[in-house]
Amino acid sequence: HTHKHKHTLTQTHKIMLISIQTMFYGVAYVLSTWLFLFWLEFLWSRRRFYRVAWQLSGPWGWPFLGKGLEMMRPDTFMQYLESTAKEYATPFISWMGTSCFLYVNDPDTVDTVFNSPHCTNKGELYSFVAEGIGDGLFTSSSPRWNKHRRLINPAFSRQNINNFLPIFNVEANLMLGKCADLAKSGEKFNIYEMLKRSVLETACQTTMGKRMNFENEASAHIFEAYKDLTEACVRRMLSPWLYPSVLFRCSSLYVRQEQIVRVLFNFIDGLLQRKNNKSVANITTNQQQLQQQQEQVQLGRHSTLNGNESENCSGTDSAQVNGKVCASVNAATDADASATLRKSKAIFVEQVRAHVEQGQFTWEDVRAEANVIIAASFETTSTGLYIVCLCLAMHPEYQEKLYDELSKLFPEKTPPEINYEQLERMHYTEMIIKEAMRLFAPVPFVLRSASNDFHLRNGVLIPRGTQIAIDIYNMQRDERFWGENAKQFNPEAHFGPSAPSRHPLAYIPFTKGLRMCIGYRYAIMLMKVFVAKIFHQYRLKTDATLDRLKCKGAISLKLVEYPLIQLEARVR
Repeated sequence: HTHKHKHTLTQTHKIMLISIQTMFYGVAYVLSTWLFLFWLEFLWSRRRFYRVAWQLSGPWGWPFLGKGLEMMRPDTFMQYLESTAKEYATPFISWMGTSCFLYVNDPDTVDTVFNSPHCTNKGELYSFVAEGIGDGLFTSSSPRWNKHRRLINPAFSRQNINNFLPIFNVEANLMLGKCADLAKSGEKFNIYEMLKRSVLETACQTTMGKRMNFENEASAHIFEAYKDLTEACVRRMLSPWLYPSVLFRCSSLYVRQEQIVRVLFNFIDGLLQRKNNKSVANITTNQQQLQQQQEQVQLGRHSTLNGNESENCSGTDSAQVNGKVCASVNAATDADASATLRKSKAIFVEQVRAHVEQGQFTWEDVRAEANVIIAASFETTSTGLYIVCLCLAMHPEYQEKLYDELSKLFPEKTPPEINYEQLERMHYTEMIIKEAMRLFAPVPFVLRSASNDFHLRNGVLIPRGTQIAIDIYNMQRDERFWGENAKQFNPEAHFGPSAPSRHPLAYIPFTKGLRMCIGYRYAIMLMKVFVAKIFHQYRLKTDATLDRLKCKGAISLKLVEYPLIQLEARVR
């Protein structure tokens, strides 16, 4: 009886195990079938991307990651793109995560993209920037971008930018004063840091109507915040596994980005100084200290017009003789220009405040646009200025030719006060700036997103949703468009009167077409003023060579290392 009972239990256990196994296999079968059908549906929904990838064959990469593993290092990103473009005929299709990317580095395709009404939206990866500092002109898509661009355009009109010339002159003169001691000591220094501070000071005055005294060390965290934010956004762009917000919010990168954003928002809120009860944020303690210190500096300037501090106005011995006059002009011009801008209704901050009162903007819109305008005004312009200084320091023969033009335009020994008519006559200066920005595009890489289907010139249909990567940096160094010396600094060969004609889209440091940079006139005018004043007074030297400079993958141009500069005052 006992034996029969055990046998019955064994049979029951076997039946139960078989039932569980059958159920497990059934669930596994159903699940695998569902996953297979889901996968087929996913592939079918993307069949248009695979079709164009077959027509414009490029590197495929890994499932779900694409070429993310190869491109995740910013230090080698630009070099990777250059080598890939040589291996495959451009334009070609590649993959980043699950996104289909059309890689472009030829002027004809760039022309098609920039002038297509279906390619005005920025690439989806720029949404990572918008999550950080807000959805401003740099990141926004239609119809938001169309509305905001129309409302902000007047602040960057030619007439309005011409009114900024007194500020440009004053800030450039103040920077020359800091150069005087460095020229005397002969020490090598990082001129990029000095340029960033001067250009950001200029940007705050010309867009917000406020001086901030960024020479104070308490402001260093602001520069670090802008640099760290772009690095954080680029790191996420090059890491497909961080694309989903759920995963990104669990990462240490998200924690760091939030800390950076708080610094920048406090800074921008202080500039905006909202005056209603529901203020975005109060001015931070640091900013209040900066303003108090700036007031003391201004009082000091006015009180020492007849004193002995005139040497800070110029880097040359001859200019120091007339230092009192220089200090007087700087202080008076500074005060007048700042007062004029504060009263002006045409500058950015006053225009957006008017749009808020009219219900066109919310204060969140204003903060987002202000963040982008300030960042773009100083990031790209200071980088462009540094590259011009560095290229000329590495090529003294062109530096002397530039000085010849400047000495004819400004025969006086003191730093010139530059007007618009003189800017228009700086042909060689402009040639130098163009050549520097050709070799080192301030924005090396631009992303667009196709909002609808469009055709390339070869007839290939690019489907809606395709991400378009425009490699400005490598296109402007490509021998196909710039000749065998494409990677050499030669302003006359590439932009001189006898230079061969080239495709108008082969040189696009500020992009072109329907979404051209709103501040390109601002940047060129400011760069001309600073370059003219620096090289009118100083000769720049460096041990760096062009072939050793390496660029990083970033939203705006970044070098892996920043060579030091040495100043030598010109004796006239």
